[in-house]
Amino acid sequence: MNAMKGTLRKTSDLGLMVMAIRKRHNLTQVELAERLGVSQRYLSELETGRPKVLNDKLLRLLEDLGIELSFREVG
Repeated sequence: MNAMKGTLRKTSDLGLMVMAIRKRHNLTQVELAERLGVSQRYLSELETGRPKVLNDKLLRLLEDLGIELSFREVG
């Protein structure tokens, strides 16, 4: 499988990446939420770009999915 790459410009971009990875692994939201120890609702909110909380829980979830967030100064 090829690794996904992209630039995140808004929370919906992050949600789309999470959803794409979940689907690539043939998992439902319920299955992935159970594996990650979060609620299906939390995962749904994340995938639709409406996470109510951006915190350490979210960063651990992304790490468990193999998503690495990095930053660089532009300009």
